[in-house]
Parts: sequence; C-alpha cells; structure tokens
Amino acid sequence: MLEFARMFMSIAGLGLPMGLIMVLSGRVKYRNELDTFLRMVSAYCISIIAYWVIGYGLYSGETINGLIGSTKGFMQRKDLLQGEPDLHLLVLFSVPPIAAAAGMVERGSFHIGNLLVGAVAVLVAPVTAHWSMHSGLDGQGWLVASGFEDVGGAIVIFVSAGFVGLAVSLILGPRLGRFPMQVGRPRGQSPTWYGMGMIVIVTSTITLAVMKAQSLEDMTAAFYVMLIGVAFSTLAGSLLPMIAKRSEMTQNVSTSVLAGTVALTAVASFAEPVDAALIGILAGTLSVSFNRILAAIEVDDPGELISAFLSGGLVGGLMAPLARPGASPSLANEFINQLIGISAIAAWAFGVTLIAGLILKLTVGLRVGEVEEKRGLSVSHFGFVSEPDFIISSVMHYNHRADWQKGERNTRLARIAAKFSDAIVQLHDATSKATDRILSTSVSPKQGAAMVSRIRLAEDSVRVKAEDILMLLEDILKSGDGGDLGGERFLLWGQEAVEKLLAPVENDIKKLARHIPLQAELSELENIVITSAEILSHGVHQIEMMRDLEEAQVDGFFSRDHICDIAALLNEKASRIKAIAEVRNRPLQIDCAVSKGLKVSGDANAFARILTLTVEGAFNRQLSDSASPVRLELKEHSSGQYVVLDCLDTGTALSARQIRAIRDPLSEDRALDELGLGQILPLILVSRLVRAMGGEFAITSAHQAGTQLRCRFRKRQTKEQRSASKAA
Repeated sequence: MLEFARMFMSIAGLGLPMGLIMVLSGRVKYRNELDTFLRMVSAYCISIIAYWVIGYGLYSGETINGLIGSTKGFMQRKDLLQGEPDLHLLVLFSVPPIAAAAGMVERGSFHIGNLLVGAVAVLVAPVTAHWSMHSGLDGQGWLVASGFEDVGGAIVIFVSAGFVGLAVSLILGPRLGRFPMQVGRPRGQSPTWYGMGMIVIVTSTITLAVMKAQSLEDMTAAFYVMLIGVAFSTLAGSLLPMIAKRSEMTQNVSTSVLAGTVALTAVASFAEPVDAALIGILAGTLSVSFNRILAAIEVDDPGELISAFLSGGLVGGLMAPLARPGASPSLANEFINQLIGISAIAAWAFGVTLIAGLILKLTVGLRVGEVEEKRGLSVSHFGFVSEPDFIISSVMHYNHRADWQKGERNTRLARIAAKFSDAIVQLHDATSKATDRILSTSVSPKQGAAMVSRIRLAEDSVRVKAEDILMLLEDILKSGDGGDLGGERFLLWGQEAVEKLLAPVENDIKKLARHIPLQAELSELENIVITSAEILSHGVHQIEMMRDLEEAQVDGFFSRDHICDIAALLNEKASRIKAIAEVRNRPLQIDCAVSKGLKVSGDANAFARILTLTVEGAFNRQLSDSASPVRLELKEHSSGQYVVLDCLDTGTALSARQIRAIRDPLSEDRALDELGLGQILPLILVSRLVRAMGGEFAITSAHQAGTQLRCRFRKRQTKEQRSASKAA
C-alpha cells in the first residue's frame, strides 16, 4: 500500500511542470501566449531527454571526488526508472530548465533559448544533486560528506531554479516597457489560468514532499504540516499589503503561497506544526520583499517565480536544522554547513547559466529584435496572430467585477473600448471582403496572391497596434484612485480626455472602412490598411501618454535614489531626438556645453522621456515649415546648485488656458476638445514627470516672442564639493 501511494504521488508530481506552464502562459501578453506555452513545453521535453541521456548518470553514477558522477552510455544502462524515486527526480530536475525558459518569455529567441535550456538541464540540477544527495558504496557528494542536508530538494532544485532564472533575466534585460513606466505586472491573458496553475504547482509540490514519508501515518502528518505552513504563508502575503497600505501588493499572495510551499518541502517529514507555521510566515514575507527588491533594481521576474523559488529555498534550507526535533549540540555548525551548501549551489547555478547565456548572446544572439518583440513572438516564431477582439472580453469582464463606487467610470471606459474594437472589426471585415472580391477578378493570380500577402502583413500591424490601445485602456480602467493629482477627480478627467483623444482615431478608422468597398485595386487597398496602421500608431502614442500620466501621479513612482547624468543621457539620446525632428520635418538645435558631469537624482528612463516629450510638444505647435529651429539647451545654473533644461520655440503661442492646463490639468476640466489636448498632452506629462522627481517646472508663451519651457533639477554634489561646503 505504501509503495502504491508513493507511485501515485510521483505521478501526481508531474503536475509541477504542468503548473509552471499554466502560470507563465497566464502571465504574458496575448500576442505571446502561444510562444510561451510552446517554450515551456519544449523546456520540459528537453529536461526529460537530458535526464535520460546524461543527467541521471551525472547524479547517480560512481562519484569522482564527490564532484560529479560517471555515466555509462545511455543505451546500455538499465538502472534508470526502477521505482518512484527516479520518477520523483525526473520531475524535480525539470524545474531549473523551465525556470530558464520562463526568464526568456516575451523577449527571448525560441530556438537559441532552447540551447540555453539544454545547457541548464545537463549542468545544473544533476551536478548540484550529486553534491548534496548522492550517497553510496562508491562515496558521497562533497556537500553530503560535509554534513549538508536537503531532504525535499528545496535547495538543490528551487534555489538552483531561482538563480538560473535570475541569471537569464539579467542577461536579457527587462521586457520592453516593463520599467519604470510600467511597474505593475504585465497584462496576462487569463488570471484564471494563472490561479489554476498556482494551485496545481502547490498541490504537486506537496505530494512530492509528502511521498518521502516512511509510512502512511507519517504521510498524513507531513501533509498536515504542509497545509499548516502554506496557510500561514498565505496569511503573511495577505496581511503585508494591509500593513504597508500598498494595494498593488495584494498580487503577491500567490508568490507567498508558492514560497511557503517550497520552504516546507525541506522540513515536511519531521517538522512540528508550530515550526511549519513560522517557516511559512518567514517564506511568505521574504518572497514579497524579494519581489519588491527585484522591481526596485529593475530585474524582470515573469510570474514572480524567481522571488518565490529563492525565498522558499533559502528559508527552508536555513531553517531545516532548527526545525529538526531535539536540540543538537552542533547547531551552529549545521547552520554553517547549510549556508555553505546554499552558497555553493547558488554560485554554480548562477555561474553556469550566466556563462552559457553570455556565450549564446555574444555569438548568435539570445534576444529577439525590438520590432519582433513589439509585434509578438507568437507571430514571429509561429505565424500565430492574436485578435484584439479577445481583449475586449477581458475589459468587459473587469467592468462587471468593478467596485460599485467606480462603476460609472469603468462602464464608460469599457464602452469606449467596445466602440473602438467594433471599428477595428469593421475595418478587418471590410478588408477581407474587398480582398476576396478584387482577387476573384484579378487577371494575374500569382501577382494577386503576392499583394494579398502584403495586405495581410499590413493587417497584422493594424491588429497589434489596436491591441496596444486596448491594453492601455485596460490599464487605465484598472488603475486605483490613489495619488496626489486629485484621486477620483483626476480619473474622471482622465476618462474624458481618453474619449476625446480616441474619438478622432475611431472616426478615421470608420471612414477608411467605408471607403474600402469602393477600391478596385489591391494596391489601393494596401494603402488604406497602411494608413490605418499609421493612424493607430498616433493613437497608441497619445493613449500611452495618458496611461503614463495616470501612473506618474502616484507618490514615489519614480525612484529619487537613482542617479542620472543628464548631459551624458542627452548626448546618448541626441540622435533619436534628431530623428524625430527629421520625421516631423522640423529644424532642431541641441546645445550642451559638456558631454557628462551634470548629475541629478531620478530615473534615467524618466529623464529620457522628458527630453523627447519636450521636443515633441514644441513640434506640435510649429505649423509653418519656415519656423525657426526648436532650441533645446542643457546647462548648469550659475549658482552651481542646479541643472537647467530649456526649450525655446517660435511656434504658435499657447493660450493662458492651455498654460494653466499644462501646470494643473484639473484646472481646465471642461470642453477639452477646445483646449487642444492632443497638442499640449506631451507638456502636461513633462510637467508631472519633472515634479514627480523633485524638480521645478515653468513655462511662458507670448505671440511672436515664442514659448519657453524650463525644467530645473537640483544637482548632486561631488565628494569634493560636499567637503568644501562643510569646510565653509
């Protein structure tokens, strides 16, 4: 009966990798869902093959100085999968490769990424498991010999997986738009998939930990201990947002649940319920802290697996000696042994992954291009197109779940999104019908087929840009009421502004859709679709600024403990700013006496946004091709205590009402269509970003004299300057 129970639990443990696949598939953008799913499945399959070919031998083979096992040819070996322990290892050894694949979602090359997954599958879990688990007549792994203990694999498997994911994320960098303008979690297609996946992971991990018990009674006790600890880790993740008064941290509950489960695998077979409760609380709390730290240092953690695995593995590994019944006279030595083992395993997993990843990155490239990433990896890798109509169902679903106090605002935003989605669907239907009609009368089927392919490619761009707008609307819809721009009043102003900005885009799309049936040539149809994509691009930019303005109202959104050299940043971004001027066919002059050394406090990405939006706001008012160049000047204030950014243009003067709206958007909350919101929106965002980082903003405008915008930031002093000021 005991053997049957263990075998059943081993098979149930297969849900661990399946749950990881579900979690990651539910936490990515719609356009990347298929790529993520197949990437996770491929990683699992690669881990199985690696385990059969060489991994099992590296783990269980005759030890070579306690460092690695010697393996026979996999075709001749007959010692593999002789019982439930081998199946147990097969499941656990798949976790680090899947963590490597998870670190590459939405930005990693599929085929090159599989090479990195293969390297992790061969070199990480089998080697570290040999160090800490192998014990036989031929000898022991060097960590086992030193007294290191890892009963459930919490350290070998999950700490390794956490550091593997961390290394991959550092190599690739964060996803586009992830930091700092989008500190919230990226939109996932299905919270239900994510939640169900997390349940499957927790359940499977518990069964894998419980199956190590020596009797059915011990299994029941271990199961009870695991449930107690997981419950307390969930409680810790739920209470922290209330204590810290941070509503966005409520999403960390799932992370704390997984961290508590991982930590308890190390002690489930011998811990008391009280010890399990303490370990669950520590793991849940630490996982939330890890998640905040990773976000603060801008390390992308898709699905929060890195923080969950690291916190759970570290707490479980370090608390195992303390949770074992009976006081040990050598408790300090046991703790040191655990710390040495964790450090060695972490260093090996991180180092191997980092070296292999850097080699692939420098030789063949590990990350896809920016265009592919924006378009979606499901299209780039598999030709699978995501339809924007699916997103509206998510928006409407959220609207029905919304708090009743925000119902009017959410209903209006959802209605705006629905109308926009209808316009896109009309354009798509009209294009499809016109394409079929024109193609049926084409005298050259081969040429017609080529043109149809070009039209389909242009339609892909329309779909992706429409999806971007709907996702931005979803972000605005889901935003809370906190902040210092007026709370609900600002949100009401924001939804009015969104409607005014999106109305011209929607009307233009509908007009183009009505003109499509009149076209007689495929080339004319292609031009209309391309024009639609350009209109949507402009709409995406404006709605994105509204989203950024709403996010920038939150206190502390931009870290002021960062240091940015604005002069070096301007020198770096000058080519991009000049490219914007060339596209707009507008003259631009950039003046900065130094190439570096003007350091201020604040986020570099936010300062880059200020530079580009300042120039864009000036270009928006230049209606004549003969206008004088826009002058962008960065200099040090005469006092030496400030850095000043000036922008001077001779375009159309701003009205007094527009200037008031730039300084305080809520002061002009009526007749926004008469305000020229699209023209001044970049400057509204500049004003808010400057003040969010502790700077000063001023703007003046007069007819014929021009418009001058000034941003002033306090300069960070060098050590010599601080010493001189103290001496004075």
